[in-house]
Amino acid sequence: MQTRSFSTPAASVLAGLALALGAGPAAAEVDEILVTAQRREESLQDVPVAVSAFTADQITVRQIDVVKDIGQNVPNLQTYTVTAGAEAIQIHSRGASVQNPGFNLSESPVGIYVDDIYYGRLASVNLDLLDVERIEVLRGPQGTLYGRNTIAGAVKIVTRTPGDESWLTGSIGIGNYETTKIGVSLGGPIEEGSLAGSIAAVYDKRNKGWMDNGTTGEEPGEYDNKAARAKLHWYGTDSFDATLTAWVADVENDGYNGIPYVPFDNTGSPNPNFDPAPANSAPQGGFYETFSAAGVNYGESQQGGANLHLSFDFGGVTLRSISSFASVDTKFGFDLAGGGADFGPVPAAQFGLRIRSDSNFDQISQELQLLGTFGDSLLWQVGGYYLNEDGQQQFSGTVPGISTTPAFNEAIDNQTDSYAAYGEVTYKVTDAFSLTGGLRWTKDEKEYSDDCVGIFCKDDSDLPDLLADPGDGQVSLKDDWDEVTFKLGADYQLTDDQLIYASYASGFQAGGFRTLCFGNLTSDQQLEVPNPTPPPDTITTDYKGCGGSTFDPQTVDSFELGWKSDLADNTLRLNVAAFYAMYQDIQQIVINSDFGFPIENIGDVDVYGLELEVTWTPISDLNVYANLGIQESNFGTVDPNSPPGGFNGLATPTDELPSNPNWQAKVGFDYTVPLQNGLEFFYGLDIFHSDSYFTEARNLVEIDDYTRLNGFLGIGADDRQWQAMLAVKNITDEEDNVSGIFANGFTNVRTPLPPTEYMLTFKVNY
Repeated sequence: MQTRSFSTPAASVLAGLALALGAGPAAAEVDEILVTAQRREESLQDVPVAVSAFTADQITVRQIDVVKDIGQNVPNLQTYTVTAGAEAIQIHSRGASVQNPGFNLSESPVGIYVDDIYYGRLASVNLDLLDVERIEVLRGPQGTLYGRNTIAGAVKIVTRTPGDESWLTGSIGIGNYETTKIGVSLGGPIEEGSLAGSIAAVYDKRNKGWMDNGTTGEEPGEYDNKAARAKLHWYGTDSFDATLTAWVADVENDGYNGIPYVPFDNTGSPNPNFDPAPANSAPQGGFYETFSAAGVNYGESQQGGANLHLSFDFGGVTLRSISSFASVDTKFGFDLAGGGADFGPVPAAQFGLRIRSDSNFDQISQELQLLGTFGDSLLWQVGGYYLNEDGQQQFSGTVPGISTTPAFNEAIDNQTDSYAAYGEVTYKVTDAFSLTGGLRWTKDEKEYSDDCVGIFCKDDSDLPDLLADPGDGQVSLKDDWDEVTFKLGADYQLTDDQLIYASYASGFQAGGFRTLCFGNLTSDQQLEVPNPTPPPDTITTDYKGCGGSTFDPQTVDSFELGWKSDLADNTLRLNVAAFYAMYQDIQQIVINSDFGFPIENIGDVDVYGLELEVTWTPISDLNVYANLGIQESNFGTVDPNSPPGGFNGLATPTDELPSNPNWQAKVGFDYTVPLQNGLEFFYGLDIFHSDSYFTEARNLVEIDDYTRLNGFLGIGADDRQWQAMLAVKNITDEEDNVSGIFANGFTNVRTPLPPTEYMLTFKVNY
């Protein structure tokens, strides 16, 4: 195992930076970035909101290849994979989170938007970023302008739209683990000045994994990803603009492969609530070694959709219509124990659970926006929004060594209709001082049905012999929730280059229905499962089934203070935000000892912190950047009866929210050196560090702090018509975990980050 060292990677970054600083005296300025965080195009530095923004060039040098790579580049944002297929991700921001992204009923507290279209499910969003023009990450509740499920922020991915300028780009990359990535993008005018089109496609394939399987001898981690997007853009008049987009993606991979840790009957955590505290867990085999049976772990997704953006200008007033349709089919399977329960060192009484899922999900949405001004002092916008989601998901689970037939088959249907109306105004009291106020009304109507058959499915209290008498549980539920959220803000332009702001905003995320609780037991019942290797003869537990039950909405009231500045003759950009978020009935996954993974409202929690972003351009062609996120959570009230049966005494006011490290930071630079004969050489390094954190609400599994060093170097034409670049992630080949699952008796697994990955890419651009 590699020895972690923060100083050695940091020294590498500092040495590279010193070399770059000594290369030349030419002055430069930090580039302006235009964003649409407030639904209008504005400079990043003029927006009184905590926003992280990345241009296409920054996306490349920071190696943001897929959606989950965004997290390491934004303060207090964590994004990573765990369970379900490899294209599913968890998102955590400012204390709010979702941990079961593979469920149709899971909803992220951070909204994901692609070209202003909201995508509500995380089961298949971790895709290659294809021909992206810009990424914006809005932090904190965005309840007025973005609304649904943006209680902790929004991630906006903006793809390139064709116009009068023509382009043709192509790239081919070859990496370790037999990885090949090919991309192409073509766009330009079809009719000069009125109609343009573009098409982009990517093929990303890995033929060899970076993990080991001690049971099959295979190397999990392979994938085969294909995606394409086409756009038509009409802009023939000053008063009307239309963009039609169609996209498809096809993803196949080896799914989630958890690394089993032993012993299975402790947490590996120094949680002081345990007396005596258990010894630390350790990998059952190698650090990257799983033991799942052949064919158990897999993931695949086929998805596609179309969007239509229309804009009408009536002379000072703009009407926008945003329409979309998307369809996603996803399959995955995984061994929740990582094969550990079938391996010798595990106590004989333990057993695992293998889960399969087959789901489809359709979404349509329609948004209307009306924006305008009154004179030079008042900016206003109003809008309406409608979303319909219709999904089906089938789960099945087997328990090795207990029964060859599924322990349960669970068929789920769900439908959501969401409605919203909103408005926001900004009044310029003076040229320097502005006030903002906004309101949004949101209503979610949800329907849910669940039909469960198997030994884990019973709807009565008499369970004499589960194997001989499989049960069934059927539920059909309907509920709705509505809320009015608001924003009050003030900002003051200290100088042309410095803005201070303050805001008080609320956020709302509707309640919902629990699913995949391994059955629909509706009362306290005792589950006796025969054990294949006595003693003991049976495993007995009080199983409090949660299928067919409802959890409540979560809300937040958040204060934020910010300062945005371009200093030192616009060579240094310094943006700072401080926040205090007060969550009520915060929603969390609580992995209980009764084989369930229900969403629960665990209580009221305050989360507060500081966020810092720095960009420095001391000399021409040198960019230095850094971000720092500091946050702390403080439980106010905790519901002792949530989940059913309580937290087993583990929930106290000192417990921490999951994936909520006290601090995380990234520092890096990129530098371009002009050469002779129209050539240039470029290189860069960055280092990311995360403090330790727990993986779920019980604080039973702790992830150690970790540090990752990344870098790149390349050569190309100074007009960027061609480039060759070698990019490396995890240069020092650290062994780090990013998440994990523990449920006493059937799983104790970790999710590792990859070892060193590198890719050599050749790119042409005309």
